[in-house]
Amino acid sequence: MKIRQLINYWQNTGDDTSPKITQQISVSVYDAARLAALADLFPALKSEEIVAELLHAALNEVQEIFPYVKGQNKIGEDEQGNPIYEDEGYTPRFLALINQHLARLAP
Repeated sequence: MKIRQLINYWQNTGDDTSPKITQQISVSVYDAARLAALADLFPALKSEEIVAELLHAALNEVQEIFPYVKGQNKIGEDEQGNPIYEDEGYTPRFLALINQHLARLAP
């Protein structure tokens, strides 16, 4: 979900039942005020839910903008028969690290 889509989601929110862990973060006073303002605008949501959803959306967007770096190994062909090369950028390493951390964090 994109950050821009969160407002619509918050207006029609339901309970998210996915597994959660608790983490403590420090934010600036200004960001704390903005989070409180969002909680006031959407009283059906807890401020923790707003923070979690903003973080989730931001992480999705960060992952989407990692640049593709053409590797040496051909891994396939597209519909026109053009070669597709492995990505040697951040994306494959990021995905591998996610899996490592999921294995450690999963109940």
